Amino acid sequence: MSEAYWYRLHFKVRLYESDGSAFQRLVSDILHARFEGFVPVAPAGRLGDGGNDGFVPQQGWYFQVYGPQAGSSWRPAAVVRKAREDFAKLRDNYPDLRRYSFVFNDRYLGEPKGLLDALRDLQAQTGVACDVVLGSDLADWFMMLPEDTRQVILRGIPVDPPEWVDPRAVGEVLSSLADADARFDPARSLAPDFDEKIRFNGLPAFVASRLRAMSYQCGMVEEFLALRGQHLAQAVAQELRQLYAQSLEKFADDPDDPPALRYVWLIEQLIPAPARAHPHSLKAYREAAEVVLAKYFESCDIYAQPGPGGGAA
Repeated sequence: MSEAYWYRLHFKVRLYESDGSAFQRLVSDILHARFEGFVPVAPAGRLGDGGNDGFVPQQGWYFQVYGPQAGSSWRPAAVVRKAREDFAKLRDNYPDLRRYSFVFNDRYLGEPKGLLDALRDLQAQTGVACDVVLGSDLADWFMMLPEDTRQVILRGIPVDPPEWVDPRAVGEVLSSLADADARFDPARSLAPDFDEKIRFNGLPAFVASRLRAMSYQCGMVEEFLALRGQHLAQAVAQELRQLYAQSLEKFADDPDDPPALRYVWLIEQLIPAPARAHPHSLKAYREAAEVVLAKYFESCDIYAQPGPGGGAA
């Protein structure tokens, strides 16, 4: 794996986890290193920042930074409204405004609908150059910086990248679970149709007991995905659905116990190859895989759902 890819991975994680003031600090660090003369601006009491989170005085270039809370959903119309309102504040407070950049932590979801059109309208109406800076733009600026500066911005990362990184979306979840101490939530309730789904799919007692036990750790998956964002949750669900579809074909003709075989096969498919070289890693990843299966069993992404059209498993 290349060093550049290693740095991009770490930066992407920082973006996913940063919101509010943390995102503003990250952006300020990058802009200060990237653009000579950049001056960060902190809010001044009830007066706020006047729509200005930082600027390059020599160029009349002003930045407004917006990082929605990690795991929250944002409405494009609200983002557009904020971009317009902050521009109006800048026009009122900074007569030397010549360029306006709205920095938005989209967490790689892309430009909110209508934002570019709104900025083009502002530029046409006022003559001030307007643009949007998204996560991918910040990543590109970050990668242009010297390595020692990148190290400082990321608060240090291992100098030598690992030989292998799991490229799957589910790999992020598995790695997080495998590295963390198990946390059981005895107050957590099973999904309403959990036992019915077990019966409907003909799962044997040992599989049913494993799914029940692991379901008490599903909160760890939910917390991780809430930080990473809905797009990762959807990608993981899609990967699990594809794996399960493969398991249906693989064991379709087995005369004995295909539901149990599928369960064990799914666990083995989820475990990344390098983890198999170390017994302790293998054990941690195998348990992490079962927690993930319990989570997506609950959400009906794997195994058939009871009811008309659910199909047999």
